[in-house]
Amino acid sequence: MRGVGPLISSLHPPLVLLLPSKMEEYVQHGTSSQLPTLVVISLFLGMGKGGVPGLATIATAATVVTAPTHIPNGLGYAVALMVPILTMIDIYAAYLHQHALDWNTIWMLLPLSFVGMILGQYVAERYLTDKGARLFIGLLLLFILVLRTWKQMVSYLFPSWAIENHFSGDCEKDKESDDEDKEEDREDETVAVHMPLIDRKNEGNVRLDAMESGESNKSDDDPSTTAGLRNITTTRRKASIDPTKRLVWACFVGLMGGMATMLTNSMGPILNVYLLSIAELTPQSYVGTRAMFFCFLNVGKLPIRVMGGSLGLPMMPLAFGLGAVSVLGVFLAKPIMLSINERLFVKLELSVVAFAGLRLCYMGIKS
Repeated sequence: MRGVGPLISSLHPPLVLLLPSKMEEYVQHGTSSQLPTLVVISLFLGMGKGGVPGLATIATAATVVTAPTHIPNGLGYAVALMVPILTMIDIYAAYLHQHALDWNTIWMLLPLSFVGMILGQYVAERYLTDKGARLFIGLLLLFILVLRTWKQMVSYLFPSWAIENHFSGDCEKDKESDDEDKEEDREDETVAVHMPLIDRKNEGNVRLDAMESGESNKSDDDPSTTAGLRNITTTRRKASIDPTKRLVWACFVGLMGGMATMLTNSMGPILNVYLLSIAELTPQSYVGTRAMFFCFLNVGKLPIRVMGGSLGLPMMPLAFGLGAVSVLGVFLAKPIMLSINERLFVKLELSVVAFAGLRLCYMGIKS
């Protein structure tokens, strides 16, 4: 009987690693000295996933930086703790923006994303080190970003040249939009000039009815009203990419993103480029569609983390408590997101993507 313990350990070495003592030590550390830090990280994570640009990236980086080093597999526990929290965030964010979800985009991305996850796991185990994986994903992310935004960057840096040469970019779109507005104003003036004359009393009633029905010029030109209606009632901005090209991009992004989430847990920035620059979703649709997509992925990750030993029942109370804080962050983020100008929102998100790509490259070269 004295040799039973060593015999079990030799036959099943993973059982020694899965003992809950180290996990409980991490939970005790998380519920004592590190609790304020985890609360702030969870709030930032919820607000970032809810649509405030940059906060999710800050929260993810803070999770890695603040992971306890004196506990074996402390980083693994810290990252695994985020999985149920992210699942709660994504479920609530998807519910909050359910009317603006773009299901076609989700179904296009999901199949090859799972294929990419399997391929990424295979490549990670056989060919790539952590350094090589970070550098590969960072370069891939920057390549996709430049490929999709170089015209906008040229238009932003050289607006006069872009307009003179009819270069496709934001400046040209602005000019076309202004021309369309002016044309509509001229049509309105023409209609007003040729309308039959009516007595002033009836004219006042007609104007009052028009104001009450929301057809006045002031209502049409009010940017806050237009932006609010656009964010709530539409899922896409003005489409400029052929559906076939969008499908090809979806296959590429799904495959590469699935690999990225297994190699470096960084599919988010790649998906952001696709949703904002290729699928051209509005901010609200972007937040909801992104949340629902990751909801599927995170639910799939939960059993993997549990079987891997980095997530278990002792961590669930802490995860649910921090998840409630994150859900509050999603709720607080919605009015902030809706108040941000659509083009500014896209630029901020793509700037965060560029930062994430450069950071991965730096970590790959430095490590």
